[in-house]
Amino acid sequence: MSEPGTRAAGVDPLDGLAADDAIRAATGRGWAEWAEWLNAAGAAELPHGKIVTLLGGAGAVESGWWRQMVATGYERLIGRRALGEVAGGGFQIGVRRTLRLAPDEAWRRVLSPEGVAGWLGEPEEPIAWEPGSAFRLRDGAIAEVRVHKPGSHFRLQLREPGADKASVIQVRVNAAATGSVISFHQEQLPSAESREERRVHFASALDVLADLG
Repeated sequence: MSEPGTRAAGVDPLDGLAADDAIRAATGRGWAEWAEWLNAAGAAELPHGKIVTLLGGAGAVESGWWRQMVATGYERLIGRRALGEVAGGGFQIGVRRTLRLAPDEAWRRVLSPEGVAGWLGEPEEPIAWEPGSAFRLRDGAIAEVRVHKPGSHFRLQLREPGADKASVIQVRVNAAATGSVISFHQEQLPSAESREERRVHFASALDVLADLG
């Protein structure tokens, strides 16, 4: 890991986090504005939990999920965290792409058998996309649907064979001016190496989704 205040040249510290327009739409500020605001508030001297509290108070960020996102991004910008590292240990990765598809078609492809096989794996039985439903993949992994908002997003807990703990995958489809943005986000990964493996995996899955008819 880099020493605090440093990072590898050419590496985007916000890689895998929300895009600037998304963070602005959700919180009222973009990344540069949050960095300036948090610096002025003395956040560089605060631990992660205190930054999250500050964002929920004076920062007026209502969503706990977005408070965590802003705090993690800020800590990366000031060099406190390695790329993809999150508070409490573990790593995360986010991969997204804009495809020239209507949102309903993008959603259909994501949940199609071919699409699921590309980004998750092949299930032993058809998946019931209902919160609380669990299923097994042919590679032995066990997944459970935690959140499902049809046409928008869903979240799965995934325990892979031999893994010490489960990871969490979130898939989201958003309308865009030129089609739809399909986003994959996975957290609670065990290492920087596994993070890179999943980055390549999701990029390949997006290729599959783009080519589906």
